[in-house]
Amino acid sequence: MSLFQISWIVSCLVLLLLAMAIGKQTTNRLLGILIDGRGRYSLTHFQIVVWTLVILSSAIGVLIADGFNPTNFGFSPQLLGLMGISAGSAVLATSVKGSKDAPGSTANVARAGTFTLSDNTTTTITPHFAQIWLEEEGDQADKVVDITKYQNFIFTLVVVGFYVTIAWNTGGLPVLPDNVVWLVGISHAGYVGAKVPNKT
Repeated sequence: MSLFQISWIVSCLVLLLLAMAIGKQTTNRLLGILIDGRGRYSLTHFQIVVWTLVILSSAIGVLIADGFNPTNFGFSPQLLGLMGISAGSAVLATSVKGSKDAPGSTANVARAGTFTLSDNTTTTITPHFAQIWLEEEGDQADKVVDITKYQNFIFTLVVVGFYVTIAWNTGGLPVLPDNVVWLVGISHAGYVGAKVPNKT
């Protein structure tokens, strides 16, 4: 293994342990960093945490392997675009959620705890990892897959795998193809757009 690969693995493990410690401290769960203000596991939180772990740890690996020489260090425009899409999607998704959580909103959002259905029956919702791809509003909350969240989740895993493979084989920060960034952007647009309508 190269110095870059070893540094990348160690950096990623340190950042992962830090994320788990933060989650444990705040929610008493090792994956608590993935839980949002509604008390649910969040796809947005998952994506931000995963991209932070992967990109930051690989950047640290590059710096260590190059002896902290900044002249050889730089993010490609595609990688910056990918990070911008993820951050922008997170801001938009959080804004939509915030408007639906605001006092006086008619949105039927599901939070951890007791959830009243439209037929006046109640159900209890507790945080679990599958909420990352499950419906989070209306009577079908936690019962059915939200296809836009599922698709966005799968795209995230595939592109992270693509990134890791290229970075591992080239020994540095990769240059991703433009069409990959476009696909991620389209996936995120569908994910955020599907959050806008209220679901009953």
